[in-house]
Amino acid sequence: MKFLIVTPRIPYPPFRGDKLKIFNIVKILSKKHDVKIITFHRSKKDLDLLSELKKNNIKIETVYLSLFRSVINLVKALFSSLPFQVAFYQSSDMSSRLVKLTETEKFDVVYFHLIRSAQYLAPIKESESLKVIDFTDAVSLYLRRSAEILRNPFMKIMIKNELARIEKYERIAQNFDSLFVCSEIDRKALSDRGVSNNIRILNNGIDVELFTPDDTVYQKHRIVFTGNMPYFANYDAVLHFAKEIFPLVLQKEPDTKFFIVGQNPPPRIRNLQSENVIVTGFVPDIKKEYLLSEVNIAPIRFGAGTLNKILESIALGVPVVATSLSAGGMQEELKKLIFIADTPAEFAEKIIYIFRNPKIREKLKVEGRETIGRLLAWERIVEEFESYLKEKVISE
Repeated sequence: MKFLIVTPRIPYPPFRGDKLKIFNIVKILSKKHDVKIITFHRSKKDLDLLSELKKNNIKIETVYLSLFRSVINLVKALFSSLPFQVAFYQSSDMSSRLVKLTETEKFDVVYFHLIRSAQYLAPIKESESLKVIDFTDAVSLYLRRSAEILRNPFMKIMIKNELARIEKYERIAQNFDSLFVCSEIDRKALSDRGVSNNIRILNNGIDVELFTPDDTVYQKHRIVFTGNMPYFANYDAVLHFAKEIFPLVLQKEPDTKFFIVGQNPPPRIRNLQSENVIVTGFVPDIKKEYLLSEVNIAPIRFGAGTLNKILESIALGVPVVATSLSAGGMQEELKKLIFIADTPAEFAEKIIYIFRNPKIREKLKVEGRETIGRLLAWERIVEEFESYLKEKVISE
């Protein structure tokens, strides 16, 4: 089959959830199919990333979209009902390029990645290609949960405004042949609102070869949190843990170290640095950070979808303590491998329990890896995705 993938950002380096997903899907599809990506670039530095993708036999074209143009788009969106995150990626050049591409080449499938790309269905609506969109998360669910927990009145107003826009805009999914999300919770959230009558699950997966346990010796009483720090759900989780939970752990185990690992930590995160709190910023080897830690945490208080930080940790046999919301989008078999805690006291107790029961890690190394490999290996996920699309193309 011949695929065209429309995505708002160059999927490299694959260190964020959305980039990680599309990178692995494309890498695997490219082994058997003709796959082309079209996306945006903002600078020469972005273009330097293309060579890495081409090493994996991935064809890619880019359209220039300046930050200045995106900001102008946001100003214009103030006077419309368009979601700001969609307006940010508006481009007449992208529309024109898509028209030319689909006129000169015949694609079996056009796969639109993220809700921000949905606007580019219109230019190629008459194309005979199968057209599917992957929201990944139910954005409205994420925003609704954010609004419930935010205390800053200005931020609350902004989030509620974007929520109203997104809830209206998500219905654009009805114009596609299929809509994909990454969990049953996201599907239910959208289905209950009548967003689409053909919503399917496309799980977040794991590179099981990369996330394989090795002989790294973990450091006693080392806690790690990983994630893109400017992402507000991660930012909130780190502050919540540092202020409400970590002091309870230190009361019982005063030598505990909390490592905050992730790119671009904002000032309030950097200011947490102390004898017991280490803010690393970006690290080149996230696997090593997991393996060095005795416990991985996911104290997420709002969001949607499934968290790679949990899946990667389980695959490596590193125990995870997480809120029920963090684990909500996962299969029941995976939830059984996670220590769930929703209050500060309970969260601290679970961490200390793991500290004092090292056999938990050895058991997880076996059960976790087997379960992840069986359910969420990227090869398996892409094979199912590919089979579904092939059947749809034939039936069309």
